[in-house]
Amino acid sequence: MKRYFGVFCFAVLCLCSCHQKTPQEVLNENLQHCASTYVQQELGINDADSIVVNRTDTITEMGYAKLVLEMLENLEYQYKMMYDEATVNNDEQKLQYLEIYLNQISTQVDYFRAVEESETADNQQLLLYLISGSYYQKGEKEDFICFANPDFTLHILDPFADNLLNL
Repeated sequence: MKRYFGVFCFAVLCLCSCHQKTPQEVLNENLQHCASTYVQQELGINDADSIVVNRTDTITEMGYAKLVLEMLENLEYQYKMMYDEATVNNDEQKLQYLEIYLNQISTQVDYFRAVEESETADNQQLLLYLISGSYYQKGEKEDFICFANPDFTLHILDPFADNLLNL
């Protein structure tokens, strides 16, 4: 009887170790790896106690266009405030630089508004994963958001570079 019990335990252990991961488990592991990479490489936190993915979402082309457009509009607002301040202070050099930046922002805003109004951007194709997480360091919790491409490489959202839309 003891011999059969040992064989039974061995068989159960073998079956458990051969467990195939579900697609959801693989996705969760890949997103967790992206979050850890982001915290270490982009935030420079190498001694976090733990890194937790709290929520993930998918971003389509339309979602990407809206997200970048919102970033650009916030940036435009900030630069206009700085422009107004430079005007009051009569800082000609700063005004010249700010005009250049505001023109670049305006060009990008126009592009992403056109994308937002385009019918071709309104598809459901996965463009990015949005990962919302937290890392814990010395008992303190810090939240972060990062983006990953469908191949699970990090994507740094920059409205002036690496435009993911080819419309």
